[in-house]
Amino acid sequence: MRRPSISRNLAIAGSLASFLVVATVAAAPGSPFTPVLPEGARSRGPFRWLAELVGLGQVHGGALAAIGVLAAALAAGAFLLLLREAWRGTLRPRTILVLAVVYHLALLALPLLFSRDVYSYAFYGKIAATYHANPYVATPADFPNDALAALVGPKWFDTPAVYGPLWTQISGLVVRAVGSVEGQIAAFRLIAIAASLGTLALVRHLVRRVRPEREAFALALLGANPVVLFQSVASGHNDLLVALGVAAAAALVFARRELPAAAVLTLAALVKAPAAIPLVLLVVAAIARRPDRERLRSLVAHGAVIGGLALAATAPFLNRSDPTLGMLELAGHEGWLAPSRFFRRLLDAVSGDTLGVLPRIVFPAVLLGALFLVARELVRRVPVTPWLQGAAWGWGLLALTLLGPVLLPWYLAWTLPVGWLLAGAARGVLIASSALLTLSQWTSEPARFETAYDVNIWFGHYVLTPVAIGLLLWLLVDLRRRTRSGAPLQDEPREVPADAGRR
Repeated sequence: MRRPSISRNLAIAGSLASFLVVATVAAAPGSPFTPVLPEGARSRGPFRWLAELVGLGQVHGGALAAIGVLAAALAAGAFLLLLREAWRGTLRPRTILVLAVVYHLALLALPLLFSRDVYSYAFYGKIAATYHANPYVATPADFPNDALAALVGPKWFDTPAVYGPLWTQISGLVVRAVGSVEGQIAAFRLIAIAASLGTLALVRHLVRRVRPEREAFALALLGANPVVLFQSVASGHNDLLVALGVAAAAALVFARRELPAAAVLTLAALVKAPAAIPLVLLVVAAIARRPDRERLRSLVAHGAVIGGLALAATAPFLNRSDPTLGMLELAGHEGWLAPSRFFRRLLDAVSGDTLGVLPRIVFPAVLLGALFLVARELVRRVPVTPWLQGAAWGWGLLALTLLGPVLLPWYLAWTLPVGWLLAGAARGVLIASSALLTLSQWTSEPARFETAYDVNIWFGHYVLTPVAIGLLLWLLVDLRRRTRSGAPLQDEPREVPADAGRR
């Protein structure tokens, strides 16, 4: 009896200690975790005081970056330990919930972390709300004298909006309501915190009702995950609204309310496009479970809801120069961690810059193939259970995350709300990817930490990306095996409560 108690206490202590260490490094003067901040902005509060107390104010350059690496490694290890204990059932769900809520609230005392994306959110909102231009046509470069011009990431300065039209409208509301750049950063981070806590509440409500033995695991996977806390919430990413939509839609599917679930996923997709994957899979399942004579009616009903919401959100921004509203622009970008980039560079190196185009064809084709296999399972296994639907979303979103042209830590937020439903490789890949991507960012700005930034990029290219490729292969091989053998995609209890899908 003592060993589980010791491991449980170590897991809790490790989680608390790792959060404290990462937060202290993040609050240190000139922290490698902070991007460019508005003039005069600085961290305040208890973590800044603690950073100065332990002497981080006197540590600079590579030494501070090295401490950041150790902090990230500690966070990844502590998360895995906490998750193991949650899976084993030695941790009470309430303990995990308290930790998660405390962590989220404590992030308010930290500065913006790891990413400049909130500046792009604000600038696109300002283009629409203040300059009365179309952010899917105009770019930040068209307004070089704006206060945000010096803060937007160089890669995005001359790029039109690549986010969904609903998010662009929300960004416009934020800019109208809050005038200062610091206030806008705070507003976007508050939205992220609220979305993350809302997702946590929805997941808790659903899991404790239909699979109570998985409640602690589901809460830890989402609420104590450093990728969520530091790289998604603290950076104010809108991916957490996608997570909220996925969680809400899953709860509605378990309640057999598929049409409202389609509406929720449509809204999420109008924030960011990846939510279209669970939306399409939801429609496939809804039609497949109907008798033949009712399928057309179901398709029309879902199409009307989806089309109506999409038209209302996109109407203010429709234009001839970019009818896709940023999707083609986004498809042309390439992330430094993405497996597709690794193969493009490799093929270019061995072929004299001839064959590097192949991954841009093969990877989307493999993604479509994976989504086809998942959708086919929804058609084959009629009647489709809510467990299978939620798991299918997770498999599809994970495939998109690893096969897409850009791989970033906050992309895992899309899948985490349904992570507790996943079976086999998908669950393992999601957990491993969380730890992997926690280690992916040590430094945010090359101008301040040039050598450390170069090492970070090297480590990503030649250590993390090969691991990500291995995880991708594991995911695809297991998906193929399961769809051929009839093994379940979902981790479903052997005895499902009779009213689990009807409450």
